[in-house]
Amino acid sequence: MKITASHLYSFFQCPHRLWRDLHDNPADRDAPNEFVELLWEHGIQHEKKLLEEFVASGVEVLDCSVIPKEKRAQATLEALQKKVPYIYHGRLEVDELLGEPDLLELRPDGQYQALDIKSGMGSTEDDNGTEKLKKHYALQLGLYTDALRRLGFADHYEGIIWDSQKERVLYALDQPMGVRTPTTYWEMYEDILMKARHIFEKSKTTKPALASICKLCHWYSTCKKECETKNVLSLVPELGRSKQEGLDGIFNTVEDLATMNIEDQVDAKGKTGIPGIGKPTLEKFHRRAKLLNDENSKPLFHEPIVFPKKPIELFFDIEADPTQEIIYLHGVVERRNGDDSTNKFYGFTATEVSLEAEKKAWQEFWDYIRSLNPDDWVMYYYSKYERTQYRVLAQKFPEVATPEEVEWLFEEERAIDLYYDIVKPKTDWPTYNYSVKSLAQYLGFNWRDTNPSGAASIQWFNEWCKDKSPEKLQRILDYNEDDCIAMIVLKDGIEKIQK
Repeated sequence: MKITASHLYSFFQCPHRLWRDLHDNPADRDAPNEFVELLWEHGIQHEKKLLEEFVASGVEVLDCSVIPKEKRAQATLEALQKKVPYIYHGRLEVDELLGEPDLLELRPDGQYQALDIKSGMGSTEDDNGTEKLKKHYALQLGLYTDALRRLGFADHYEGIIWDSQKERVLYALDQPMGVRTPTTYWEMYEDILMKARHIFEKSKTTKPALASICKLCHWYSTCKKECETKNVLSLVPELGRSKQEGLDGIFNTVEDLATMNIEDQVDAKGKTGIPGIGKPTLEKFHRRAKLLNDENSKPLFHEPIVFPKKPIELFFDIEADPTQEIIYLHGVVERRNGDDSTNKFYGFTATEVSLEAEKKAWQEFWDYIRSLNPDDWVMYYYSKYERTQYRVLAQKFPEVATPEEVEWLFEEERAIDLYYDIVKPKTDWPTYNYSVKSLAQYLGFNWRDTNPSGAASIQWFNEWCKDKSPEKLQRILDYNEDDCIAMIVLKDGIEKIQK
């Protein structure tokens, strides 16, 4: 069996997923995830549309997708030798590699480079606004570039991502992944390729680990059950696969970690000897493992938590569809004087996928905010996503709200991030993760919908855009409102537990 870009992507998401894809019973898989299928559909439609525009511009493109697969590799090889300017869905087979890049492009220097079409942004930005290449995109381009090099049609380390904005983003794979990460993208590719080989050959086995990304995986149900049965370390919040592997052989279960003696793991200089895990981190994991290991445990608070006293509290959450680059709902539950009977939900919703609709919904949110006396309210949200997305909206629609106004909205005196300001630094909980859903459910809150998730909401929105079903719109609004109410439950729960 050949190693493909899809195999490397699976490994990047989770090595155990690749192992199970190759060696486990397909009958144990979950039913196809509707959101994942939606992503595929959007990706295919975007690729088709972009290619049609590209061909219409008059360039010479050989379409290998219409050639039978058993003949495609040879047809691609012949096209490469003839220096055809563009090859669509060519098939590169060499040694253990098999790649089918969206396009192979002939460069002015006579070499070829891979060009992959993506329905998302070609790069991301860190908190400082510095552009970062996406590692999973680099992996795919790495395999295609490796195949071209082995076949003798390239000696460079470059590829192109053609993204949702029709921008061509250069991936220089021989550059470091960051200022503090001297490892290059190419070295990352070679390392993951080697590890994938071991999984193909069964020379290395993998273990399950639990993470937020698991919910979109087709092995989620059985993996989660196995994690709980084996009491694996990644059940501890923030411990994760890499740290689980680092602790392997020292602690193998949550119970091992919960019952260990910290001092036995620390030398005279306060060092643990465990790569990537210092004494404070080990103490944190030990504390959280103890909470999970005791069914009667209660949340821990490391310092007094005092919330501002304002006559109006706003609990705020947005819904966005990354497949279409739109924020389609801005939801706020307004509570006055701490009285739940005053709760009122405002859902400012885009009525279609368009810049005009997105702008109108954001304008309605700002009209609401500006209608309130800024001295009378405090806003609660969960994690940095809302602030990050509002900074993007301020660049798109500065006539609605400027970047300065967005920063004003999220200033500490008027906006509290319940996760980064409160939960993460000041508390520990007997739950597998610290998502607002997990914590609110721990405190007794239940969503009205039987399938509450941001991914499901995106699916409902896409369906509603097509049929305008009032029931689907209400489902979207109810889900968002429940997310906002969950923050009320969490905030009130923290105050109640402290008392």
